[in-house]
Amino acid sequence: MRQIFISLFILAISVTGAVAKPKNVILLIGDGMGEAEIALTRNYEFDSGPGLYIDTIKNKASAIVVALRNDDPEKYAFVGDSASGGTALATGMLTSVRRISTTAMYNKPMKTIAEEAKEKGFNVGLVSTAVITDATPASFAAHVNNRYCMRYGQDSCLPGEKPIIDQMLELGIDVMLGGGNLHLPAKYADGTIEEFAVSQGYEIIRDIDQLASGELSNKNDKVWGVFADHHLPREWQGPDGKWAQLIETDADNNVIFPKARRCELNPEHAGTPTLEMMSKRALDELTAKQNEKGFFLMIEGASIDKAAHDADPCGSMGEMLAFDRTVKMAIEYAKKTPDTVVVVTADHGGATQNIHHPYYEDYKRTGDNIPGLYNLLETNGGNELVVFYGTNREYDQTHTGINVPVFSYGMPDDLVFRGTIRQTEIKDTLAEYLFE
Repeated sequence: MRQIFISLFILAISVTGAVAKPKNVILLIGDGMGEAEIALTRNYEFDSGPGLYIDTIKNKASAIVVALRNDDPEKYAFVGDSASGGTALATGMLTSVRRISTTAMYNKPMKTIAEEAKEKGFNVGLVSTAVITDATPASFAAHVNNRYCMRYGQDSCLPGEKPIIDQMLELGIDVMLGGGNLHLPAKYADGTIEEFAVSQGYEIIRDIDQLASGELSNKNDKVWGVFADHHLPREWQGPDGKWAQLIETDADNNVIFPKARRCELNPEHAGTPTLEMMSKRALDELTAKQNEKGFFLMIEGASIDKAAHDADPCGSMGEMLAFDRTVKMAIEYAKKTPDTVVVVTADHGGATQNIHHPYYEDYKRTGDNIPGLYNLLETNGGNELVVFYGTNREYDQTHTGINVPVFSYGMPDDLVFRGTIRQTEIKDTLAEYLFE
């Protein structure tokens, strides 16, 4: 039998002249990374000049982002969330908010590109600065009615519904890196999630030293890295740890503009792996496990969005810069690794707004004219930058229905994303490249 295989292998080489190379896809998702978040970061860190790596990527398109209404899937919801956006990127189909790769209203599972990759023999990795069961990574490896059905016993799970972490481990994702210590003691069958993961061939790594060492007790093990109880801490924080605030006013209700301040390093991030570190380890693992097929790797910069929800522009920009460094690392990997493509996009837009500076006005503004949350920051070049959040007078800012960018590197010319596209086109194009 072995001799027959060798003969067929030699025949294939003689007919085609070569053996097909493995194909790899790296999909980077900046959660909530709309053009506003990119522009704010560019303005603060580089005073609107060059510096962001994504600005150097030549191939760029604009994706229309919508969701469906759960009560009537024939109608659009024009603002989605990470669950509906992640589902669109993972399945190429629309659903309603909070759903993880299940159909609006009817709760039927929709196959993801990660599942298809596993079925066809590809290796798969998921990396996130959020808990690994958060909406974006979950959309590639699970199917639930509610994004918050993460582990056994949670009220958000339907009766008999299998939680996200159970489905991820059962699918056998080869590399999972992010937050999620709180899932390890959760129930699975007669034991715990941690016990089940180990029985499925996972080696669990828990700190930055284990991540950096690259050493496993068994090199054939799958890798599950958990580096925080829930989400990883953000790299930056606002001045004195504060977010944007409601503007102060004097006795006549005239605005008292704050002094421009600089962002700070977040002390809680000390000792936490960066997105770039986790992504490099994932690429190292997938490269070491390389087979005749290739791999699919999804990398999420999750807290660009989570900081925007908190009206925390420094947190959002620090995560944006970390994501940008990771994009650079991924494309440098692709340049050295034949048949590897990189696509960079977002799941939805955020609430961040870079608004006019106080000097634009020659009269005093009143508190009624600035009803939202306000932050005045000092850029690297000494300029003053105003950041504003107006979708909520307090916190938990909402998403916005803007288009999001789509950058690509290494795609065959006939598959390059151009002009204005639908978000759902991205999955089908990546599948066409990877599987056909």
